Amino acid sequence: MKPDARQDELLKQYLRKAFIYRETYEEVYDHIISALDARTPRASFQSAVNDIIRDDFGGHDQLIKLERNCKKAMEKDLRRKQLNYFISFFRLPNVIYVLIAAVAIYQLLNKSMLSDQTIKWLFWGMTLLPYFVVPIRYYITGYVFGDTKRSIRDSMMGSLSMFPLRVFCIACALLVTGVINGISFAPSITLITVGVMLFAVYFLAFLKLSREEFKVSMIK
Repeated sequence: MKPDARQDELLKQYLRKAFIYRETYEEVYDHIISALDARTPRASFQSAVNDIIRDDFGGHDQLIKLERNCKKAMEKDLRRKQLNYFISFFRLPNVIYVLIAAVAIYQLLNKSMLSDQTIKWLFWGMTLLPYFVVPIRYYITGYVFGDTKRSIRDSMMGSLSMFPLRVFCIACALLVTGVINGISFAPSITLITVGVMLFAVYFLAFLKLSREEFKVSMIK
């Protein structure tokens, strides 16, 4: 059973109303089309679609539960991949490049470059970077200029991009409120070098995760 143009549009409208995210919408749509192709045209199109949704997914209400479970699984997978990419930079041979970069940054800061102005530039650069990266990701994955339906990855990728800034803000809040005592927060060269390198490595891991997502998007 192959749907005509009108039936195909009705199916798309139904699924777009049923699902929030484009991944689950596309997955279920492809599944239903494939299942319809395997059926002989005995029943009406609507009855055939309803039978597929009931038999393969457990009914309309289960579609919502399916999407919720899919979102949780994908968010967990994104966190795991981000952590693995981050850790990979501290294994050979990547750790050699990290150490070389750390020494280079330390030497640059040590050459009378460590000043209040330098610290401000580093802080604002690290603060504003996620606000550039996330819109670029939306553009490349087609969120703005392609399919306007949201992606399951949107909220988690945004959260992952903001994670370093949130950690920094929490640490500052703990220091200001006195929860953390006896820790000097003087802007030493070593402290700033470690902070910059951790931030850089984290964002390199995030970019690798984004690149993986872009490849999936381009394949689709």
